Order: sequence, then C-alpha cells, then structure tokens
Amino acid sequence: MPRLGLVAAVALAAWPAATAHAKPNITPADRAAINRTLDVFVPAAIARRHSERAWPLTTARMHLGGSQAEWERGFLPVTPFPVIGTTFHAWTLDGAGKRKADVVLLVHLKKGGPLGAVSFDIAMRKIGGHWLVDSAVPAATFAAAGSDSKVLAQPDFAPQPGQAFSRTGRVSAKWVLIIPGIILGLIMLTPFGVFGAHRLHDRRLRRGRAEIDRQRVFRKLPERPQ
Repeated sequence: MPRLGLVAAVALAAWPAATAHAKPNITPADRAAINRTLDVFVPAAIARRHSERAWPLTTARMHLGGSQAEWERGFLPVTPFPVIGTTFHAWTLDGAGKRKADVVLLVHLKKGGPLGAVSFDIAMRKIGGHWLVDSAVPAATFAAAGSDSKVLAQPDFAPQPGQAFSRTGRVSAKWVLIIPGIILGLIMLTPFGVFGAHRLHDRRLRRGRAEIDRQRVFRKLPERPQ
C-alpha cells in the first residue's frame, strides 16, 4: 500500500506538467467552422476585397470605434495586405478553450512588392454557435524572394480596436515625431494662449468703458452752434 500511495503521488505531481505541455486541440467541426470564417474574413478584411463582408464575421470588440458604413468603405481595425489565395486552412492552433481559439495564419502576398508573406495572430471566439474573429494582428512579415527588405515583428505594427483607422493602414514614420511634437507644443503654448485671451478680454473691457466715459462726457458738453 505505501508503494501504491507513492506511485499515485508521483503521478499526481507529474500530471500538471504533462497537461501544461499538451498541445491545444479543437474538434474537427470547430476547425471546419473556423476555416469557413477565415475564407471570407481574410479576403474581405486583410485584402480589402468587399470589406463589408467582414462585419458579420467579427465580434462587438472589433466594432469599437467604427461603424458598419465605415467598414464598407474599407476603414476597419485590420492592417491591410495584398493577400492572394481563396482558402486559408493552413493555420496552426496556438491556444484553445471551450469557446475560444488563438490561431496563427501565414498569408502569402502578391508578387512585385518587398514582402512575400505575413503571419497573423488571429483570436477566434465562439458566440451563438458561430466562430467570429475577435482580433487579427500581424505578428511578422517576411521579405519576398530577392528583396533586401527587413523582417518586421509584431511591435512594428499599429494597435487594434479603438484606434483611428485608415483605408491603407500605412502610417508615415514622420508622424512618430510629429505627433509628440504637436502635443508638447500644445502643452507649452497653452499658458500663452490663456494669457493672451485674458489680455484681449481686458482690452475689450477697457475700450468699452472708455467709450461709455466718452459718451458721458460729450452728453454734458453744450451743443455746437450752427
């Protein structure tokens, strides 16, 4: 009996480590459902082909800061790339739960540009029996064959829901310096603006009082003879 107890204790101690290293898994039905969602979402949201089709395939979190009309015009919280292909089933599962799945999808891009492929981290959520996209963030880009373009990782890309989105998703590097400069300038100029406004207000008051005094003085003067 002591030996059996020791074996049971060792097994229980090893069980959390074994489960921690176990690969995440989902049912074949859920995988097929995610495939169907991505086959529509990727061309619509990432490639910007009929972007309005991505709206019903996304969660309420993805809709923050935007409207369906804006999505129809191509303004949505997903970085665009010229994706090629019609099916997107070659994704790997990074994490899974009862109603969630985090997948890593590699999409290939049109030839002729500096990039050849982009890896996306896509969070899927099962809501109302449907697998919807909760976020889609580019994790890394890969240079095209023969290109000397550098490889970018996730920190190089802009944030997701709630941001100000553009149709192209391209932000010039100069804005990284311009925006802080504008904020700093506003902080420094605000006191001068307030002081100037007070000076202008006082000047107007003095002019008004001077006009009133002038009218009072002239009312007391005799009329000019004709």
